[in-house]
Amino acid sequence: MTEIQKIIQLFEALQQGDCWIGLNIQEAVAGVDAKTATQKINPEGNSIWQLVNHLIYWRKTVMIRLQGMNALPPMPDFYQPDDTGDTSWQTTLRHFEDVFMELQKTILAFDETRLGFDSPRKGQTYYQLLMGCLQHDAYHMGQMVMLKKGR
Repeated sequence: MTEIQKIIQLFEALQQGDCWIGLNIQEAVAGVDAKTATQKINPEGNSIWQLVNHLIYWRKTVMIRLQGMNALPPMPDFYQPDDTGDTSWQTTLRHFEDVFMELQKTILAFDETRLGFDSPRKGQTYYQLLMGCLQHDAYHMGQMVMLKKGR
């Protein structure tokens, strides 16, 4: 198994598989309706909806960096739409899945021999970029779980 395949396996496990931490992102958002997705513990915090969009934003950023550019995606970070109905929430979840599939394809297309090279972000290799994305996603998944539990 190549290093890229191992990395893809880690992303798949965190997204929808048998994740080492005992929960995956799909399980974390399972059963969350639009009303729950908009709730915050405090006014300065984020909602589950905002966190899902934040993961979309940073996964897109990772894809851009894997293509050699140091740019941000053309969307706001931590976005929560004005329409917070169930249809809009389901659209966000589908978009999240679509971005996951795009990320997988982008990682698979990446030249494995470049993993140790500097990414467009100074002081960060492509390997660190990918591992950082996994850590970032797991961190925010924990926040989603806490929000889902209402704490």
